[in-house]
Amino acid sequence: MVGSFQTISTMTQQPPVDQRIVDEYFQLISNRKTKDVGWLYAMIATFGLKPEELTGFSWGPGGTIRIAGRKRCVSPLHPQWVLLFELKEKEPCVQQDSWKSLCSSLYRSMAYQDICLNVTDLLLAHRLRKSHYQRFKQPQASSRSLVAVS
Repeated sequence: MVGSFQTISTMTQQPPVDQRIVDEYFQLISNRKTKDVGWLYAMIATFGLKPEELTGFSWGPGGTIRIAGRKRCVSPLHPQWVLLFELKEKEPCVQQDSWKSLCSSLYRSMAYQDICLNVTDLLLAHRLRKSHYQRFKQPQASSRSLVAVS
């Protein structure tokens, strides 16, 4: 029993809180060398997509993004982050060829620990919060349908 408890306790990891993500973003953009990396970091945290999945995205209505091969636009988990991070305004001029370079810079910054949180941490935090928020939205949607039927 004790051995299984130790395995469980070492496997659990708390996802980063929103404030930590925001603080790290502002730390990254305050340095000229990591400004573009900070933008990509914020895109990952805001939309919950890997850097490679963001390749060739375009902005959609209301702060959403369009991804090639997806039928629907991807909505930000926190719509205010699009404004707070000024994602549209601070988007680096990245051509298709230099996107790989930007992704490499992000991974290099993580390897050299210029960034405390890695892509996996950001994606985990996004996934957990999204599932948490969806649980609260479902009861409201069902109560609306009951009212509409009455």
